[in-house]
Amino acid sequence: MSAVEELLGLEDGGELLEVARTRWEDWCARDERLLAVGGFDQLRPWLRHADYDDVDDVLLALAELGALDGGNDSVAASVLAKCLLPGACQLAARLQRQQRSQRFRDHQPVGALRSAGAIDELVASQLWIEVRTVRWRRIRRVAANILLDTRAAVLLELGDHFQLERRDRSWARTMVSGEQATFEAVVETASRIAGHSAPGESEPEDRARLEVTELLDWAGTAEVITPSEGTLLTAVLQTAAEVETRNVRRGCGGLLSNEVSRRVAAQMGVSESTVRRRTSRTVQALAKAAPRFTEALSDAC
Repeated sequence: MSAVEELLGLEDGGELLEVARTRWEDWCARDERLLAVGGFDQLRPWLRHADYDDVDDVLLALAELGALDGGNDSVAASVLAKCLLPGACQLAARLQRQQRSQRFRDHQPVGALRSAGAIDELVASQLWIEVRTVRWRRIRRVAANILLDTRAAVLLELGDHFQLERRDRSWARTMVSGEQATFEAVVETASRIAGHSAPGESEPEDRARLEVTELLDWAGTAEVITPSEGTLLTAVLQTAAEVETRNVRRGCGGLLSNEVSRRVAAQMGVSESTVRRRTSRTVQALAKAAPRFTEALSDAC
């Protein structure tokens, strides 16, 4: 049993899940999307093999039942959290590895390095907040959205520089201008780094975030790039997403444009040429390691 699972009281055979078993038929009567599962005891194996859209429908039904502004059923919220435990446990493990490599230290204005137990507690508590406050009326891709929001909130608590910057009011106003435009650079860059063609305009922002997050986390753990290179590339990606007009002909889909280099150089305290040189080197290293990343994803599945 994982620490996150224990902290949330979601161990197999526990009281919460026993209550959920007794309520399952009632939930199915209230939301027919749950009928696709076949029964509460079949839920977890069904999630592993069902079609992605069907899984998303079931998770969305649970999200609506468990949300404070929906059915306000804390037991349904517990079942949703149980479904997301594999991703939450992986998130906690990645953050613990990053802490050990001091990946946050250069940009950590609050607090000291946290213990593994403290990170488990942060992930567990934030996951519970997210399943109770999920925006079930407006979102799809429930698992990805909840886990990404959990990650962002935990990073903010850990003092991550870029998450702190996201809370700045003027930065937030920049995001409102259009989500697709904001994440265009991130989608494009994730595809280029991974060696895939660029996604269509309908690709959701959470998929772009997830691709970049998974790639950078893996690359840091596999020592394809150093923590400082990961920090720099993250800054470049986020800055490129903010720049509306970019010279996309200048290497890496516009990541090495003059405006991006200028902003990141001022932020990181290095020269513009250093930003361009290190970014190019990091992207090349990631591109070279792309087959290993794809293999790692396949093994994880």
